Amino acid sequence: MTAAPTIPERLLGLGADFTRHHDTLTDIALLHGPDPGGNLTRRSTATQALAREALDVAEALRTMPGLRHSPEVKAAMERAVQLAALAVLSTDHLLDAADLLREARHVSDMPEVVRQHRLEVGRRITLAARLTSLGNEDCVATARLVAVELHRQQLAPHLQPPALSPAQHAALEAVASGRVTLARHLNKTHLGRGDARVSISTIRSLEDRGLVHHEPCAPVPPRERVHLTRDGRLALTAALARSRAAAPGAVGPTNRPPSTATRSPAR
Repeated sequence: MTAAPTIPERLLGLGADFTRHHDTLTDIALLHGPDPGGNLTRRSTATQALAREALDVAEALRTMPGLRHSPEVKAAMERAVQLAALAVLSTDHLLDAADLLREARHVSDMPEVVRQHRLEVGRRITLAARLTSLGNEDCVATARLVAVELHRQQLAPHLQPPALSPAQHAALEAVASGRVTLARHLNKTHLGRGDARVSISTIRSLEDRGLVHHEPCAPVPPRERVHLTRDGRLALTAALARSRAAAPGAVGPTNRPPSTATRSPAR
């Protein structure tokens, strides 16, 4: 029987879901297909699931037997709650965008009104994406904080970190942070923000060991997003547990987009 994932593993899995969320919003923002409003509504349901999982992680930390609520643990709980709040705000913007698209159908004989509606829809989707754009990186930073603290309090399972080269370790973290995509037709990697340099050979070596896999990544079919497998999350968790803990005030990136953007009415 497969053991239940630890809290750091759950955070890494949540980070991957934030990456998928952002990739999907990139595609939805194009408003193509027969039912863009339905696409937005379905995405809002998935975004609500992000919020629920983040809150579940915070609750799991709060109620974990034997875990002392050190400043690091409290910081991790607060970060999880913040992630949930950002996902809820993102959901509101997506639902507002879906409502605007439905309204536009009823004023199809008024081109200027339709144009204004579509502009506002695009703005709402952009806000939804910006609010959650750093969720994957925050999850990795919080997973590191929790893994180190569980190890320090001797509550972590005894996981032996796999033998990884510095390049492989950096690649695992970059993948977990949602920074790595593959362009198979060019046989090369594409990287998002960050200083990591990840080669296609490194990704292949991790794939051969069953630590990463790839999925189609919208909106360009030839490009694929690289994600950690369950074994990859285990490996990174073990490695993170032996890294230096971040200060409680430095759990996540500091350049988060402001969350003071226009908020929709309460639903």
